[in-house]
Amino acid sequence: MAKKKKATVVPSGTFDVGSFRRGEEASMAGYTPPAATNVPFVDEQLLAKERAAAMKAASAAGDLRDYPVVDPIKQAIAAETTRLSIEVDSALNQAQSDLEAIMAQIEAETALAEAETFAAEAAAFDAEMAVAEGDRLVNVVFQADPYARFSQLPPIFQAVVNEQMGDEGNAAFMAAFSVLSSVGVEGLLDSVEQIRKLYPKISSDDALLLLKYDKRFNEPYLKRFEGNRLRMQNGLPPIDDSEYLSNELAYEKTFKSYGLNQFANRDYYAKLMGDNQSPQDIAAKVSLGFDKIINGPAEARNALTKFFGITDIVAYGLDPKTMLPQMKQKVLAAQIGGQALAQGLGTSLEATTFTGAEAAPYTNVQRGTIGVNAMIAAGINETNAEKLAADVARVLPTAEKLSSIYAKGYKQYGQLEAEKDIYLSSAEAERAKEALKAREIAEFSGTSGMLKSQRRAVGGLI
Repeated sequence: MAKKKKATVVPSGTFDVGSFRRGEEASMAGYTPPAATNVPFVDEQLLAKERAAAMKAASAAGDLRDYPVVDPIKQAIAAETTRLSIEVDSALNQAQSDLEAIMAQIEAETALAEAETFAAEAAAFDAEMAVAEGDRLVNVVFQADPYARFSQLPPIFQAVVNEQMGDEGNAAFMAAFSVLSSVGVEGLLDSVEQIRKLYPKISSDDALLLLKYDKRFNEPYLKRFEGNRLRMQNGLPPIDDSEYLSNELAYEKTFKSYGLNQFANRDYYAKLMGDNQSPQDIAAKVSLGFDKIINGPAEARNALTKFFGITDIVAYGLDPKTMLPQMKQKVLAAQIGGQALAQGLGTSLEATTFTGAEAAPYTNVQRGTIGVNAMIAAGINETNAEKLAADVARVLPTAEKLSSIYAKGYKQYGQLEAEKDIYLSSAEAERAKEALKAREIAEFSGTSGMLKSQRRAVGGLI
């Protein structure tokens, strides 16, 4: 009786040679390791026992050709590598999470910083606007009443000034501010604030001196008393504030009395004082200019009054350098217009149709003018203006009479047409004149009245 082979028991389940040959994974298919927590659990002793049993069974079967020899060192290295890989992956995941948290914190802190910066800039802008508004409110009061003192300001404006000059309400600065503001100096708040920071214990007199004469702080003062700046530039001593203000009032009275409102302003007063022209000098020049015009030729005076007004000539006498270019044109216009007036003709700067006393004596004839400016553009000047005006005046009575008689079917030849003919050499105006002459001659042709008619027509139009 054959001896039975001893069966080999594999702890993890049934094992056969065929399955063993397909790899150790198949041999371990029935084995269930303990549940893992963080990393897979490997029972190295049990694994070794199973491998030994499997090899023993394969040896008994006589077939170990395909059995893979497991190197325990390599196996340990592989297991450790697996463990380390899992730990590294876990560490990398944790690092990524930490980095994302840090970036989120940085973004939040950046947004907070930007918000704080924006809030600070907005607060600074609001403070700047509040200062500017306070300065504007105070200046509004002083512009309405340049001679108002600080003590006369409404409480709300005094509060604005006090606040902008500092919580201390330093009496010295308030006094200096009051003195200069009372004479119309504007924009003082910045200068006063600079002095307050540099010299917090300064007296009111010294603060006033800095505001007037120190180049760091005196721009608002010099802007108000520009005449003193000009005087110093011209090598003249400055005028004290009270005299300066008195001069301004005197200039204003003179200019407004004579209707010279274009000169009644601080800038022109400053120019006069910078040129060392006293109010008495200006009053004498204005009076002299008016006297010359009033006592001059009536035609020139009338033309000036009609075209421009006497103040233009007086203005030229005050400021000949500035007024010269425009005054040359105005004087020429007055001379040409004056010659027309001397001949009993109507005149105007621009083309005009006359009415009333300047109209033609015939209801069906219009009287007008091309205008003095058109004459000047055509080259008419004071030399030939007298002769040309006389030529127009000579033909006008007969021309207007014939224009009235032959109004139906013929163009009129009045003052406007005569000026176009004589001043501008208009061919159309000349044809109108010749047509009226021919019609008048033809009216009495072959009769005893012809010569009389010819004298009426030809004598007046040629």
